[in-house]
Amino acid sequence: MFLKSKIERLIGDTRGNFAMIGAVAVPLVFAVASFGVDTTNAFSMKSHLQEAADAAALATSSMAVKDENMTEQQAKAFALKFLNGQLQQYKPLFANLSVTPDVTVTPVKEANRTVWKVSVKLTGNQSTTPMARFLGKESIAVNVGGTSQSARGSQGALSMALVLDQSGSMGWKLNGVQKIKILKEAVGELMDQFEEADPDSKYVRIAAVTYSNKKNSNHKPVWNRGQVRAYVNKLRAGGGTSSTDAFGWGVNTIGDAAETKAHKEKNGQTPKRFILFMTDGSNNYASADYDTLQLCAKAKVDGIEVFSVAFAAPAQGRNLLMKCATSPDNYFDAKNSADLIKAFEEIGKKTADSMTRLTG
Repeated sequence: MFLKSKIERLIGDTRGNFAMIGAVAVPLVFAVASFGVDTTNAFSMKSHLQEAADAAALATSSMAVKDENMTEQQAKAFALKFLNGQLQQYKPLFANLSVTPDVTVTPVKEANRTVWKVSVKLTGNQSTTPMARFLGKESIAVNVGGTSQSARGSQGALSMALVLDQSGSMGWKLNGVQKIKILKEAVGELMDQFEEADPDSKYVRIAAVTYSNKKNSNHKPVWNRGQVRAYVNKLRAGGGTSSTDAFGWGVNTIGDAAETKAHKEKNGQTPKRFILFMTDGSNNYASADYDTLQLCAKAKVDGIEVFSVAFAAPAQGRNLLMKCATSPDNYFDAKNSADLIKAFEEIGKKTADSMTRLTG
């Protein structure tokens, strides 16, 4: 009887239950929290490494196309160097991060061109939380991969209209040289970019229109860049400034369905569309600024990318061109002849470089 009562009191005694439950539950809570932290870290690491792999693949294929003398080994070295720069930024974010890269660069001959195919695979490891290591999980590994391919002219069909200021101020001298002469040199640099990108004149069509106090002459879109070069070389400066009608001609000409038809018949592609808008002054009437900006907005809606170049222009002219450009990166403030030539050259590179795409 005595033993029975002792057992009953022991069973009924709840003192110390919380401590026992805590002894079991607390480690479990820490383990679950640790698992959550490690899982979050793994997803973050995978996301960062995927960005690095994609960026390295795209940068390498693009560089291989731009540098005609690049070898397969040099392209691989470029990819690894680019990767290393990316990964150095990520190392402080993860515990004992280590990454093993696997880069494959394959130049493939297709007809009269070389397609560069780049594959970047990464295996990343990082240390787990102390609790996970206590439970036997020392590290977390993830695998990612990115591929890219590019070839000059492979997807680069485009049509561009040059909308050029030939007002009287273009006859003024800048550092001893007429600004109209510097413009001709800059257009020549632009044409050189297109000649290099499209030596067979199959992918690039160029149109041109000029303005002073009104729309002046224009040159319809052509495959032969030499014709546009000759047209620009004949320009003479004179008159006031009103850009509206000339810019409108550029929008309507480049946006016309005839441009798509011309490309489809020549290269089977739908072209990207561009306008290069240049001035060295400002419109004589504020209404011309307003009307031009309305056309700039229409161009953007119609899918026409606008580059704008202010050539030693006053504040009003610069403001118009900044607002008209598709993006801030598409606006160039050329303060001298070297700036103008460099701006046209950069626009040429941006538009004529091969179209690259991620495939993985």
